[in-house]
Amino acid sequence: MIIIGFFVLITISGPKSVDPNLDSKSVLEEISKDHEELRFKSLELEGNFEEIMSLRHYTKQDLTLLQQAISYQEAYLKALPYFSISDNKRLDFLRERYDQLASEEHYLKSTQSEILSKEKYEAKYYDDAVSLLNLALEEQVLINEFYPLSSYYNINRVTQIKRTLEYYNAYPIYNEIQKLEADALTLADSKKWSDAVAIMELVVEKQLYLNSEFRSSRLADSFKVSRLKRALYKYQSEPLYQEIYKATIEADRFAQEQNYKQAAAYYEKALEQQMKLNDEFVNSPYNSRDKVKDLTVRAQTAGSYNIGEMVNSLNFKIDRDLRNRNIAEAKDKIVRISDAMQRLNEEFPRSSYNDQGLELKIKFLNFIRNDIILIQDRVYESLINVPNEPGIQIYDSEVSQGFYLTLMGGNPSRFKDDQNPVESVSWEDANKFCERLSWIMGWSVRLPKEYEFRASIGRLRYIKLENHVVSYEENGGVANVKSRSPMGDGFYDLLGNISEWLYSEEAYFNEPAKHIGGHFRDSLEAIYSVPLRKANRNEKSRLIGFRFVLE
Repeated sequence: MIIIGFFVLITISGPKSVDPNLDSKSVLEEISKDHEELRFKSLELEGNFEEIMSLRHYTKQDLTLLQQAISYQEAYLKALPYFSISDNKRLDFLRERYDQLASEEHYLKSTQSEILSKEKYEAKYYDDAVSLLNLALEEQVLINEFYPLSSYYNINRVTQIKRTLEYYNAYPIYNEIQKLEADALTLADSKKWSDAVAIMELVVEKQLYLNSEFRSSRLADSFKVSRLKRALYKYQSEPLYQEIYKATIEADRFAQEQNYKQAAAYYEKALEQQMKLNDEFVNSPYNSRDKVKDLTVRAQTAGSYNIGEMVNSLNFKIDRDLRNRNIAEAKDKIVRISDAMQRLNEEFPRSSYNDQGLELKIKFLNFIRNDIILIQDRVYESLINVPNEPGIQIYDSEVSQGFYLTLMGGNPSRFKDDQNPVESVSWEDANKFCERLSWIMGWSVRLPKEYEFRASIGRLRYIKLENHVVSYEENGGVANVKSRSPMGDGFYDLLGNISEWLYSEEAYFNEPAKHIGGHFRDSLEAIYSVPLRKANRNEKSRLIGFRFVLE
């Protein structure tokens, strides 16, 4: 019962019924003649307006007929005791028709002003173009505000006109910027740097103003500001850069003429100016730390020419004396070059004559100079020519731990004994040993190539292998070098005992290196096949050692 009562209450107190059938006699009797007169008056006014429209073009005065018709229709609808769909539709129609007709003149004025504005802009009458476009904007804003039911109502058009207006306002500034920038470039080409700087400063200022005041315009360009500033900084630092350039050219000329004292002076001048440029013009494209480094190297290299060439000459003579076994003369030159290199490093630390590799070499030779003759004697006594390879000699045994210790200052081997072959050395360690030995000998020293190693072994067909190799069958581990009978032309331990690193020509140092000959854990049968294996270049195995080649 409560629910039924609730719906009855809603029905009684609800809104008026909407009845589209207005010709019902009971309904008409509810409308007074005065109220009905409002509708008739509205229809009459509308009819009068339509008659005018059929005879001629309407005027503003004529539109008051539509306004009055709208007013009478609104009064009529307000007096109705019910909601009439058809009468409300008629009111909507009258309103839309009025807005459409009343806005036509404004729209026409707006579009014509926009067209004229574009013509003025193309003719470069920028002020007139802006004035006309402002008028077009005002008319469209008026339409949007007062005639919202018109088909000419268009919010997007207001936005588009504003953007164009902003572009028109910005374009004269943009045009001026372009002209000024071209003027600055012309002055720069004529090397009138101060005048170019003055104009470019104005250009940057105007572009910043354009970006700030017309930020929505497509002429606003932050990247252009950066470019203009770079040009400004370039023009500001150009006079100093030209001085640097001229001084460098002069220095290069003196260096070609081998007048190194003058070359050094001009390089120093260029360096001083470059440092000044770096301090005063931080944002200049000519600002360069690398240029300072380069000029420093050039200046010190030119300044150290005499001492640097003396170092190079002494180094050449040391190698020659060591090759010729003039050890006393070599030792004297080692002392002299050590002093010269110390002076070179102290007075001209950035000179290109400072060679770290040469410095390591001379320090090593100076350290070991009293043992050079003994080391050379040991090597020359143990070299054998590689068969069919003139000028290439191979060491007759594996490098012993004692020999390795003498040159390298340490012994990484696990089976410690001065007479045992050095093992647990990487391919890189073996190459460092060869490098140091080449310094002592004055000749190139390297690891053997595979074909050199195999040529040294010779033919194995009639050899009783157990007399020449240390293998697994003996079960005794690593043996002293030269503890078995030599093979071929007098080589010891080419097979067995420990495997030996080979020379590698691979371009990439992360690729494995080869070692050959087998070791004490291989069987005689395996050793007879001359095993060739690979290992990482930094691997340190107790099964791998090496010997060397001198050429």
